[in-house]
Amino acid sequence: MRCAPQAVAGLGPRRPRRGYEKRDAMADDVDGRGDGTAELRGVARALAETVPQLVDRLSTAKPGRLYRDALELLERPLLGHVLSLTGGNQLRAARLLGLNRNTLRKRCRELHLDLPQSTRGARGAAV
Repeated sequence: MRCAPQAVAGLGPRRPRRGYEKRDAMADDVDGRGDGTAELRGVARALAETVPQLVDRLSTAKPGRLYRDALELLERPLLGHVLSLTGGNQLRAARLLGLNRNTLRKRCRELHLDLPQSTRGARGAAV
C-alpha cells in the first residue's frame, strides 16, 4: 500500500522495518503483483502474534469456551463488515463468504447481529 508523502509525514517518526516486513514489501515490488499479498501476510502475522494473549485472557475468563469465544470475536466483525459491503444483501454476503444464506442468517442470529429487514414486504404482497 502506498501513501502520499504528506500523509506519511503526519504520522510522526517511523520505526525501522523488521526484516520480514522489508522482505515482504520487496517481494511485492519485485514480482510486480502489487496485489496486497505481502500486506495480507503482515495481517496474518499480526493476528498470529495476538493469539497467545487472546488465549490467555479467554481461558481465564471462561474456561471451556475458548474456541467459541475466539471465533465469535472474529466472526462478528467479519459478518457485519461483509453485510455492510453488500448493502445488507444476505445472498450476496453469503456468496462472498462461501456460506449458505441460511447458515449466514443462523450465525447472525446466534451472534445477535441485526439483519436488515426485507424491502419486499410479505411474500407475494405488493409493496
